[in-house]
Amino acid sequence: MLNDHQINGQGQPGYYEKFEKGVAAGTPNDLVYFQGWQWQSHAVAGSLQELDDRAARDKWTLPWPTDEAYELQTKFRAKRYLSTSNIGTMVMFYVKEYFDRAGVAYPKPDWTIADFQDAARKVTRTDDKGQVYGYQWNPGYLRNTPWWRMNGRVEWDRIAEPKQANWAATEVVEALQWQLVDSQYAMKVSPTQATLEQSQEANRLEFGNVAMKVEGPWFLPRMWGAKAKRPGGTPFDVQLLPTGRTGKKVHLNLVEGQVMAKATKVPDAAWDLMKWIAADEGQKRIAEGGRMCNVPETNRRFWLPLAKQRYNVANAEAFLKAIDTGTINLVGSVTEAVLDRDAELGRTLDRMRYGQLPAKDAMEALQPKIQQVLDATWAKQGGR
Repeated sequence: MLNDHQINGQGQPGYYEKFEKGVAAGTPNDLVYFQGWQWQSHAVAGSLQELDDRAARDKWTLPWPTDEAYELQTKFRAKRYLSTSNIGTMVMFYVKEYFDRAGVAYPKPDWTIADFQDAARKVTRTDDKGQVYGYQWNPGYLRNTPWWRMNGRVEWDRIAEPKQANWAATEVVEALQWQLVDSQYAMKVSPTQATLEQSQEANRLEFGNVAMKVEGPWFLPRMWGAKAKRPGGTPFDVQLLPTGRTGKKVHLNLVEGQVMAKATKVPDAAWDLMKWIAADEGQKRIAEGGRMCNVPETNRRFWLPLAKQRYNVANAEAFLKAIDTGTINLVGSVTEAVLDRDAELGRTLDRMRYGQLPAKDAMEALQPKIQQVLDATWAKQGGR
């Protein structure tokens, strides 16, 4: 029998630290809810239970589609550890009002990066109702990843445990320059960092005067329904991200779920609970709670009808279509947090956001620092 201590809930302060302390003390939670890009270091440390034998015994494959995002975030070194309970794909939100006022067509499924940039430029305007920005950029590494990958560049030689970094590549520089620098300071289609800091309730998509932003399903309640940030809600819809120069789309698919502690004393009960969460009864509960379900089929049956009804989003299907081109930025013992700490990744991107450094200079300085972190990590592991 599993108790509240044994099934930990993410979101509490120090959540992952509590798990680590439990492992060190020999009293870890039996099941732990992890983001799909956060658990791999615990597998390296031997703290997690592999699931392959139980899955093969029970012929259980439901939570594991073979798409790249699922494979990268549920398997590590060819072994399965995480059972998917929910996902979150990121798509383009857009406010209909601002497109209508500018006489610009809504984003279409086959739009390109050039179409996106053109729409951002045309929708940006000052009229009798005030300033409207065409686009609100996202900070950080994770959320900007699709913008260069849709143009054919991956910033690593491989996403899982990379050995080589490609951060100074032309496609990475070009994407970050437009997203974090030019959209604010040259094109002026986005609120600047300084403008955003003036108020937490202005110059943001959910509060008004911004036309487009890339977000996930967690953002839906901010746009429509009882928790909407604008009185009465904001009439909006969503669309897939633009098609890049490769002729392909790329979306983030953030996979989350449960891992089992190696030291659990009730592995069978923990496994049964994993299966319950991943199957219909558990997935109904997840959809009712507002999260996307774990796989396309359960999302279509449980989450999609609720999302359309609750949030007045006509093209909610875009969240499901994004699964087909889903990926993640990086998995392994080197995480984004490690790169922020040891290579100043976050600080470098911050300097770009504040208009202090162009992307080319930033990435040329960043590349050797990231490579040094990778080299040091592999040296410690004997160059596996």
